[in-house]
Amino acid sequence: MSQRIGFDRNVRLDWLDATAGVSGETGDIEKVREYLHNYLTEYYPHYEARRKTITVLTRVWCRIPESDRPFRDEALVLLPALNQKDRVWLHWGLCLLAYPFFRDVVRMADRSLRYYGSFSRREIVQQMSVTWGERATLPRAVERVITSLYDWGIIVRGDKKDHYMYATSLSTRNREVEIWLLKAVVCANPKGSLSADKIHTIPEAFPFSFSVSVSDVLTSGEFEVSQSGNNRFVLRCPEKR
Repeated sequence: MSQRIGFDRNVRLDWLDATAGVSGETGDIEKVREYLHNYLTEYYPHYEARRKTITVLTRVWCRIPESDRPFRDEALVLLPALNQKDRVWLHWGLCLLAYPFFRDVVRMADRSLRYYGSFSRREIVQQMSVTWGERATLPRAVERVITSLYDWGIIVRGDKKDHYMYATSLSTRNREVEIWLLKAVVCANPKGSLSADKIHTIPEAFPFSFSVSVSDVLTSGEFEVSQSGNNRFVLRCPEKR
């Protein structure tokens, strides 16, 4: 059975902020949906368009699989003290966990940005078609992930038509947020692991500049750590033992 794309709507940061905020106030998904229907009426007057967008938003912050709820709960604890710039770290991590499609798109975007300095929607669609199959819905879904990244300030339009470039790296002074995102990245990885020496070059976290050291990560107590070879450590997701 093929994976569901899921992330098939444009998603703005203020919509994610609103979803996170109301999710911190109530665990009742119907109350969250009611709030978002009212919140998004200005943007989507038609019910069905609103409903589809709310489905994406709630999958990130509310309709969480049991295995990922600790991450969401930790994010809700961190959330109140953060400004919007830092809240992007939480939204990003939960999107990685909720949507493997989102994760694969940003990984492929990073690859092109790293080697060519830009990427196009067409390139990403072609690459995604190899692993996700030739689906009628795939090109539009890729476009919507890219549009969301543009709205979040992660990428900017390039000189060529349909090309995008890296905007600027995102940093934070909050070490807890950095460790939280690293843990989300590790647990979103299909293997549930990451080499500790790769924490500053993670494709699916390319917009973020981590200030934590390998030593900080190894001693954080947030990962299962094993040694592989001389001075090479592997971080594992604690929920994927």
